[in-house]
Amino acid sequence: MKRTFFPGMLVALLFANAPDWHLRAQVGSAPTGSAVLDDWGNRFRLLGTMVPENALRTQVRTTIAQLAMFDAVNAVLDGRYRPFASKPASPAGASPEAAAIHAAYVVALNEFPTLAGTINSAYEMSIAGVQATPEARAAGIAVGEAAANAVLAARAGDHRNDPELEGYTPGSGPGIWRPTPPGAPPQTPFLRFVTPFGYDDPARFRPKAPPALDSRTYTADYNESKDLGRLTNTSRTPEESATAQFWMPSASALWTANVRSLASSLDLLHAARFEAIGIAAVTNALIAAWDAKYAYMFWRPVTAIRAGETDGNLETEPDAEWTPFIVTPSHPEYPAAHTTVGGAALGFYTVWFGSDEFRLAFMGNGGAVRIYTSVKEIHAEEGNARVWGGMHWRHSTEVGTAIGSRVGKYTATHLLEPLDD
Repeated sequence: MKRTFFPGMLVALLFANAPDWHLRAQVGSAPTGSAVLDDWGNRFRLLGTMVPENALRTQVRTTIAQLAMFDAVNAVLDGRYRPFASKPASPAGASPEAAAIHAAYVVALNEFPTLAGTINSAYEMSIAGVQATPEARAAGIAVGEAAANAVLAARAGDHRNDPELEGYTPGSGPGIWRPTPPGAPPQTPFLRFVTPFGYDDPARFRPKAPPALDSRTYTADYNESKDLGRLTNTSRTPEESATAQFWMPSASALWTANVRSLASSLDLLHAARFEAIGIAAVTNALIAAWDAKYAYMFWRPVTAIRAGETDGNLETEPDAEWTPFIVTPSHPEYPAAHTTVGGAALGFYTVWFGSDEFRLAFMGNGGAVRIYTSVKEIHAEEGNARVWGGMHWRHSTEVGTAIGSRVGKYTATHLLEPLDD
């Protein structure tokens, strides 16, 4: 059963079948222990807005920083986990917090060179707050330097800095995506070429092509979205409208925040690993979705419904004035990125906690929090939200969920794995 809470209400999270894990929404705290991961992880988002650059490009950079922080902490604490790129030698007593902070700092300078002044100021304050002897701090810094440089070397040539519109060829005609109102340019088509984390081929999880325009699946989806996803004169209920709005923000932002909230009560080593894998799963899901989106270039409801007379389907009546309940994002429709990303995060959770039934608090639009009891429940609601918002077809949300689940489980079992004793 789902319950909705709002900002200011205390929300406690407890996973069933995992009595030792007490997971709660993160509140403000000093950047010590596992909080240093979020202090620097969230700093990347702010740096991305200062450049400015597309948030999805920043998501890739953030993932690199998370992996560098994990490798640094894993080295200092001698964790029994396979590193992403290296496990530098670490003297006894080195500060793991200093290692994590410095690793993120090195990545930040590499990724945002024009913001060096801002980054240096933040680093000086952050490293000065580490509770350790000067010797322990210096040793941690050396480990963080080595770990970050190894991760950056491993990611050389990963296409994260490719031109924004690389991979996009304009198209037209029935079924073909074109920029949607209000006419923003295509969003980050280059992302389809970015090397994933934990495997090499961005197209590894590419689904089959979307349904034909004269298929029963497309016909049913067309008429469902036309009714339930329209702005006015709709059969959508107030609760369905609220659900569409709850899930309206960026999927990667929502799910990255959820990953961080669940890691907040873990010790530094396990929090670093949890965040690195979880955020990598989110990023891998974006890459998988963008690969398929720009490979198939399938049109959005706002385009299709206004041009229904052109699709060769007698059961898809056009409506030239049709407007979605929520403004459509500026990238192709298939598959739904929201459910792909959500599926990946939940696939990771399922592997980590060994269950697909648990209580999870999720913060959505405006800071509202909903409580869920199973992966299946979240999959259903996130998919419904995209149909009820008028941005997607039903089949696309289902395919996204399936792809995302595979991406998340694969990432969880092929990245930073436990080492045999």
